[in-house]
Amino acid sequence: MKAAKILHYTALLLGFQASVFFTFFLLAEGAADLIEGKVAVIPIMIIMMIAVAGFIWAVASPRKGSLLMIVSGIVLTLYLLIITSIGEIGMGLIFGLPFIVPGILFYMAGKN
Repeated sequence: MKAAKILHYTALLLGFQASVFFTFFLLAEGAADLIEGKVAVIPIMIIMMIAVAGFIWAVASPRKGSLLMIVSGIVLTLYLLIITSIGEIGMGLIFGLPFIVPGILFYMAGKN
């Protein structure tokens, strides 16, 4: 029981940090890119919004929300790998792992 609480609160902390950081990042950088007419940022923004929605859902329902976080983090990583080439794996991991790791922790905490 104690391990599940530690996993849950760690997932809350990491997920909250990732969600807040990427939300503000999207508002600042994504809006600026859209104003300049760059539409390539739209799919990234949509996938990140789904990942943040997964975090919000995971707070209420850890199992279901965690799956949404994990899937959207993986999709975001794969999308960035495809558009930047496999050589830039760091960029995909930087954007995807902050949602995949808390998603896995939420899933493990909700399993108990």
